[in-house]
Amino acid sequence: MKSSPFLTLALFTFLAATTAVSRAAIVYSGIRDFPIPFDLEGSYLQLESGTTTSTLPANWSTAPWINPFFGGVKIATSPLLRPIVTGSTQVLNLALGTVINSTSQFTLGESGSDTHFGPATGQFALNVPGYLGVAFRSTITSPDSYGWIQLQISNLGAGKIIAWAYENLPATPIAAGATGIVPEPATFTLLALTSLTLLTRRQRSPRP
Repeated sequence: MKSSPFLTLALFTFLAATTAVSRAAIVYSGIRDFPIPFDLEGSYLQLESGTTTSTLPANWSTAPWINPFFGGVKIATSPLLRPIVTGSTQVLNLALGTVINSTSQFTLGESGSDTHFGPATGQFALNVPGYLGVAFRSTITSPDSYGWIQLQISNLGAGKIIAWAYENLPATPIAAGATGIVPEPATFTLLALTSLTLLTRRQRSPRP
C-alpha cells in the first residue's frame, strides 16, 4: 500500500517531538546566584547533587565539591572535581560555547587557584560573569562526567555562583553555558495534530 505523504509527515513530526525530549541529557541548575562571601570560608557547591553550604562538608574528599572563597578570587576543588586550567593550576575562564571534553586540560587532583582573575586572556574579569569547565566523578571509581559553573568574582565584597550544569551521561561533552533546554513539547504536538488533521481530511474527501 502506498503511504500518504501526510501520514509520513505526521509520523516524522511525532518522532521528532519525542526524540527531542529524550535527548536532553543536561542537568541545569537554573539561575541560583548563590553568594560567595568575602571571607576564608566562602561557599561550597556539590556539582552533581546541587547541594550548597557555607561550611566544609564532611564528604569533601569523596564527592565533587568546589569551594570559591574571598569573593571567588581564590578557588579550591576537591579530588573528585577537576577544573580546566592553564598552566598547572590557574582556573581558566572559558568563552561561551567552549566544548568541555576529555581533551580539555584538567587539574590532576585536589587543587587551588588564585591567579584566575585579571585582565589577561583566559582570566576572569572582576564583577563580570564567566565560565569554568570541570570534569567530575560521583565516586572515586566512577568515570568522568563534564560540566560548567558560572561565577562572578569580586575582590571587594561577595561574589556569586550564578548557575551550573552537567551532562548526566559520563564521557559526554558539554558546551560552556549549555542548559539542555529544548522547545516545549506542545509545539511539536501541535505540528503532529495538524498533520493528522490534514491526513484525515484528505482521506474523507470524495474522489473526483
